[in-house]
Order: sequence, then structure tokens, then C-alpha cells
Amino acid sequence: MDEWTELRRRHRTPRARRLLARLLLAAGAAAVLLYTEGQWESRSGGLMLVADLLNRPELLLGGALGALIAAAWLSDRRTAVRAATRAVTVTAGVVFLLGVLAAHKVSAAETRSREDAPAGAERALVVVHRSYASGPQAGEHWQVLLESGEGWSARRWLLADVGGGPDDARLVTASWTGRSQITVVTDSYRRVFNLDQDTGDPVEAR
Repeated sequence: MDEWTELRRRHRTPRARRLLARLLLAAGAAAVLLYTEGQWESRSGGLMLVADLLNRPELLLGGALGALIAAAWLSDRRTAVRAATRAVTVTAGVVFLLGVLAAHKVSAAETRSREDAPAGAERALVVVHRSYASGPQAGEHWQVLLESGEGWSARRWLLADVGGGPDDARLVTASWTGRSQITVVTDSYRRVFNLDQDTGDPVEAR
């Protein structure tokens, strides 16, 4: 009886490992798909909450890579193929971690200002100011954003991306200049956006 039980246990172990490896691969693929959706919604006019929740490369891509590495180590393949797969996945993991560490070395002081629209209607003008002391983006950087709506239907538009280098433009002011008009002024240009009365989308005046 003991030998039969041991044989059954040994037979179940590889099947359980293969099932777990498949589940890890599925989880990794799901994480990549979620990150892709977050990237898409991060475009101008995309869904704000979805972008904020899913556009997280360290969390989702790191999790997908971890799942891939674990699945490679659990897979029941030939020794040579398994060793090669493990080497590739571990190397990819190290490269990813080094990239994350390098990105976090570039720190920025960030401030945000928010101005609600004169007409209300759940719209706000948001200015994000980042100051980088070192790194490839050393200097000051501004993003002028329009946020509209609330909850899962809220959307965010990028109106202006200013600065980012020592010789780039600097933001002077960004404000509501009418009930449905936003004006962005830098030291080198002036842009005016009018909100479409039907859709609420910002349209640059020509």
C-alpha cells in the first residue's frame, strides 16, 4: 500500500507542476494585457482612472516577468531546453530590475495645482510641475491637463507638455479665460483651447 501511494504521489507531482506553470503563464499574459490597456487609456482623452490604475510598468510588467520566471522553473521540459529558458528569463528579470532602479534614481520634486471650470460641469484644469535636479531630464517640466467627468467615465486630456530641457520653453500661465476656454502661455508661444459644447473635448483655436 505504501509503495502504491508513493507511486501515485510521484505521478501527481509533475501534473501539478505543469498546471501551476500554465496558471502562472496565464497570469503573466493577463498582467501584460492589463498594462497594455493602461497604456492605451493614458493617451490624451483616455479614461483617467483606468490609466492611473493600470499604467504601472513596475507592478504589472514586473509581475508578468516574475510569473514567467516561476513558470519556466516549474515547467517539465527537457533538461537542456529548461536550462536555456531559465537562463533567458532570469537574465530578463535582472535587466528589468536594473532598469527600474535606474529610473527611480532620477527623482523629481512635484507640485500640482487644480482650478475648477467657471461653468462647473465637473471640469478642472490641472497643472503638474516637476523639477529634476539631475539626469537626462534635468530642469523643469510642466504638463497642462484637462480633467472632465467623474468616476469610471472621467477623462483626461493633455493640452500642453512644456519644458524638459535647459533650452526648452517655460510655462508662464495656464488658466480659464472663459466659461469654456483655456489659455496656455509660455515664454515662446500662446495656445487657446475651446471646449466643444456637445462633447466637452478641447479643440485648439486656429
